[in-house]
Amino acid sequence: MTDQLDSPQTDAEPATGGSEIKKLGFSLYLKIPDTRLECRCSYIPHNQGSMITRDELLTYLKQYNVREGIDQEAFDDFLVKAAAGKQQVNVLLVAGTPPVAGEDECIALSVNSSAAVHAGEEVSTDVDMHIVQTFVNVATGEEIGRIIPAGAGTPGRDITGMTIAPQAGKPLKVTIGKNIRTEENGTLLIAAATGRFCQSAGEISVEEEYIVKGDVNFRVGSIDFKGVTEVRGDVLDNFDVTSTKGITVTGNIGACNIISDGDIAFCGMDGQERGRIVCGGTLRAHFIHDAVVECAGDVIVDVEIHNCTIRTLGRIVADKGAISGGSYIALGGIEARKLGSGASVHTRLHAGADYRVVGQLEQLFAELTDLQNKAKEPHTPSEAAEIQRACADLTVSILAIRDTTDPSANAKINAKAVLYENVQLTLGDTTEMIHEQKDGAFSVIENSIEGGLRYLSMTGLNVKATDIEQAFMREHKLSLRKVTV
Repeated sequence: MTDQLDSPQTDAEPATGGSEIKKLGFSLYLKIPDTRLECRCSYIPHNQGSMITRDELLTYLKQYNVREGIDQEAFDDFLVKAAAGKQQVNVLLVAGTPPVAGEDECIALSVNSSAAVHAGEEVSTDVDMHIVQTFVNVATGEEIGRIIPAGAGTPGRDITGMTIAPQAGKPLKVTIGKNIRTEENGTLLIAAATGRFCQSAGEISVEEEYIVKGDVNFRVGSIDFKGVTEVRGDVLDNFDVTSTKGITVTGNIGACNIISDGDIAFCGMDGQERGRIVCGGTLRAHFIHDAVVECAGDVIVDVEIHNCTIRTLGRIVADKGAISGGSYIALGGIEARKLGSGASVHTRLHAGADYRVVGQLEQLFAELTDLQNKAKEPHTPSEAAEIQRACADLTVSILAIRDTTDPSANAKINAKAVLYENVQLTLGDTTEMIHEQKDGAFSVIENSIEGGLRYLSMTGLNVKATDIEQAFMREHKLSLRKVTV
């Protein structure tokens, strides 16, 4: 016979808080919570009477509607210890299967964010602490991700065999913002513009601008963005900025790499001979010191350019200051208030040439020189003939490149105030070193009639050197006719 009682707490009895079954040989406590997901048993042997049997224990469990989930190993161990007269407390004999809640509705991204490293984390020594960017770059038409619907969850079963309904996942509360279109019944997210994928205040969007409200430092990290980047501060040493559509920096730039397919603008740059700029548009700045610049458009500097290497397919202009020290090649011409410096710092200026073609020619000339030196060594007749053919081929290639003309070329250099000594000028096929300071506003072009360079009253870089020289050639031809007559 069994009794259901609240189990009293004594020194001899465990505080089970369940149901009590008393027999002559033992006391059994069954603890079943309201969820009916488990049954725990406590067993207290008495000095008199027999120990509990397997059939008795199964009968007691059935009386409390326990129908499944018995842990057979725990059940057998419980009976063995009971037979040995051992007291047991809150032993888990039966366990149901809890329900599994459904996954919440979410966005599964198809693109990866940049790896993030934050100050203070323990990292290996090969991790670049300058890289902390975490946003996701996307391109127009690229799949951003998919909205995964909320899951229904998995039902559970209690120890009585009843099914327990799961909790469904929560819906995603998000608004589709600008530059994102949806397909496949709104589940597929496609970028309608190139930029960064943003999730903010319950809205997702693709932003074409990235604004840094301060310096680019360890907090921000190096930037790699498919859009327009605006930095309202400085870019510190060793922090690179790559932004496909353009870069604007309110402050100054240190020794780092600044790269864009679009325009680039900043206050100043001290590259410390390690700074590099690659610009696919127009470059504008107040000053540039000790940097390497490659530009597809104009390089416009207000104050000065010092000790730089600049290669551009546009113009190089230092409107109010000087270009001094370093090497400069500009397809569209060069203009500055001062060229060189009073300290006679060596400065090389080359106008009217495509720097890419110059590089090709330098390589071809170097190969030709090597072959010519090799030809001076003893060779078999066949080897000598092969070297001669190679030299001829290189010569043809060099002449073909030199004969090409670019309609945007302007082999013209303007000095608005002074041209200092120790400045090397290259215009067309003529290179000349300035040995004496020349004052005044003037333009320099190649003198195709008498050789050397031609110094003229200054005209803007919008006036082509070829047009000026053609006028001189017409006048020269006219004067020759008059002399003949």
